[in-house]
Amino acid sequence: MTSNIQRIPLIDTIRGIALFGILVFNIQTYALFTFLTPEHVYMLQLDKPDSYAPLQFIFHTLVNGQFYTIYSFLFGLGFYMMKEKNDQLGLNSNKLFKHRLWILLIFGLIHGLIFWFGDILHKYAILGFTLLYFNKKSIKTLFKWIAGLMIFSVVLKITTTILMQDSNAPNPQEIDPIIKEVMNTWQHGSFMEVVSLQKLGVAMLWFISIINGLSAATSILIMFIVGLIAGKINFFNRIPELKGKLLKFLSIFLPISLLLKAFSALDIFNLQIFSNVPPIIRDLVFSVTNFISVPVLAVCYLIVLSLALHKNSSTFFKWIANAGKLGLTNYLMQTIICMFLFYGYGFGLSGKLTLFETFLCVIPIYIFQLIFSSIWIKYYKTGPVETLWRRLSGMSKESKKTKSI
Repeated sequence: MTSNIQRIPLIDTIRGIALFGILVFNIQTYALFTFLTPEHVYMLQLDKPDSYAPLQFIFHTLVNGQFYTIYSFLFGLGFYMMKEKNDQLGLNSNKLFKHRLWILLIFGLIHGLIFWFGDILHKYAILGFTLLYFNKKSIKTLFKWIAGLMIFSVVLKITTTILMQDSNAPNPQEIDPIIKEVMNTWQHGSFMEVVSLQKLGVAMLWFISIINGLSAATSILIMFIVGLIAGKINFFNRIPELKGKLLKFLSIFLPISLLLKAFSALDIFNLQIFSNVPPIIRDLVFSVTNFISVPVLAVCYLIVLSLALHKNSSTFFKWIANAGKLGLTNYLMQTIICMFLFYGYGFGLSGKLTLFETFLCVIPIYIFQLIFSSIWIKYYKTGPVETLWRRLSGMSKESKKTKSI
């Protein structure tokens, strides 16, 4: 028996582009900018207002959040396509997917607790089990779930803000002691000292997510569902047919989501917006607009890329698609490279580069990944980590059984 669910090059290209956006976002953390407010950046003389503020505004508006969100979409879509393929092959698709999630959870915990506290894999693994439930629902029901999840997160964020409004606001000139410890360890610590802080970072990110109304987890779930919907409607094989509706969607939601995302970043310029409003309420407004705009803007990006690239066969985008085929390998590789570039036991660039210089580091790293991926794909069908994931999940064994029938 053969499957008519075939790999779609456009999906690999989008994944490869998302890898670039994820690297742009993550490298800001390695360079310490993600930890710090603009006031802290200037106080520590890491950068200057005339260069930092406009570039950070551009990153926040166009990059930060959207590409991890696109990756979540691709995870949900990948689940649907894998399930359809395995069902056609006569395999137990639910069992295989659960195995894959457990292995992914192990990968994510090792990655997060030892190498990079910003790991997304363990979150995908934990939340991925919901796809087994959502896949049974109709498209209409899935849209209701999206609306419900967004409302839930906003209400929870408002509730937590009200409960915390009596807490003392931090002095903008002071840096949190935990952040100071992280910065000092990253800049001067040994390998083991850096590793010892990673588990604290993982816990801190989950705590921040809870305070923010579980917005990070909710965004992942929402885009998982959007990916499922795309699979159910066979989106990537119907792009020409849907072009009119997609352009109409873009004409309405692309400018709105861009304006909302840009609005949520205005504080970077210290414009004193809502100067008469308590800071905690002002921050709430910025946080909610950012939460709403990120998934909408990510969907707009997906539509733009799909319309622009679905017939593109240039060598450059084939290289990007090759990087996308090795998505998991390249994601983990970015961690290894950044560790040695930025931590004190390596080149120690953490806290020594401006935001623009940090961005310049992205380009050679990404080019290296394009070259590595294109060479690897000449000899192997999947990346090294993807192959390990597949074997540990038992998929290779199941495929061999099916071929022998």
